[in-house]
Amino acid sequence: MNKGRVAIVTGASSGIGASIARRLVHAGMRVVLVARNAARLNELQAELGEAALACPTDVTIEAEIERLFECAVTQWGAVDVLINNAGVVDATPTEDLSLERWRAVLDANLTSVFLCSRAALRQMKPRGRGRIITIGSISAHTPRGDSAAYTTSKFALDGLTRSLALDGRSYGVTASIVHPGSTVTNFVPGMSGLSAEKSMQPDYVAELVHLIVAMPDEVNVLESTLLPIGQPFLGRG
Repeated sequence: MNKGRVAIVTGASSGIGASIARRLVHAGMRVVLVARNAARLNELQAELGEAALACPTDVTIEAEIERLFECAVTQWGAVDVLINNAGVVDATPTEDLSLERWRAVLDANLTSVFLCSRAALRQMKPRGRGRIITIGSISAHTPRGDSAAYTTSKFALDGLTRSLALDGRSYGVTASIVHPGSTVTNFVPGMSGLSAEKSMQPDYVAELVHLIVAMPDEVNVLESTLLPIGQPFLGRG
């Protein structure tokens, strides 16, 4: 079912994004690797071979998103799947959070998803099929302290996903959001030192994303939460 289909994966230079790209290529898909770090993208492209295409892009810039989708369509004819994974983490106390930093986090985590998803809809709706999958966070349900900008962006992604799902429904285009818990990445210091019960590998997120991608076109997983069993997410004091 996946063989030959084309996916764009943002934030693909490391962590969850790189794991998703590897998993989709392993499933027989062709993947456009997107991030600002060209060197890392080129390394991953070399690892994955002809099924991968590195396209360095700043996903907060509208013109670069348009160029990205043009590149994907020129290379492989269509975009079947969009994985919105790019983003930043922020842990600034609200009283110290500058307007500049607030806007930067919202641009990276939210505006980028809007720009990429809008471009994807323009490609997918005329073809009558496609999937848009966004990587959210359990912060959209239970936030950490000192994370006003980050938490706001993740809550907003939930609403954007539901709106996209509604807008695409009559055209065979689905939208999903995956909320991972603590995951070992390069962006959060100290994660690699946590036990397996409290932090999971990005490959687990990639497996869930692939499961959604592999669903029949008429089926969607609107929302899912994946977390280590030892993470203090459920319960009350």
